[in-house]
Amino acid sequence: MRTIPALHGLGTRMWRAVTMELRVPYYFVCHAVKEDGIWLHESCFLWREADVIDLCQDVVQDVRRKISQLSMLLPAESGRWVMEEVEEVWTLPAADEQAAIFFARDHRQMGHTADMQLATFDQEKQKIYSRPEARNKGNKR
Repeated sequence: MRTIPALHGLGTRMWRAVTMELRVPYYFVCHAVKEDGIWLHESCFLWREADVIDLCQDVVQDVRRKISQLSMLLPAESGRWVMEEVEEVWTLPAADEQAAIFFARDHRQMGHTADMQLATFDQEKQKIYSRPEARNKGNKR
């Protein structure tokens, strides 16, 4: 770890490298919060789907927050990784366990729940994320 005071203040430490041992989907999120009329941006990797769901739901409820990019880093063949931008995230709010369906820009389902069908989410399904460009076009599933 190295301290980079010019970027994040005195005493802040930043990881310069991360080793990804588990071959599971990771989520790359660029998000921002508005403070005093200025958008403050941050990027992070999340590995728990529940954390992504919580973040999306928090952003939906708070106009001072936004997600500018949500991508999945997916394990590929031969130890490689592929990053794909997420178009939409749907969830079932009444479920005991948080589960979501993630759609790629070409409308394929991605991640752990790629085998789930949106129809199984019945009428109570809720869209908790749309890619910003898709939101502006009024894209509906």
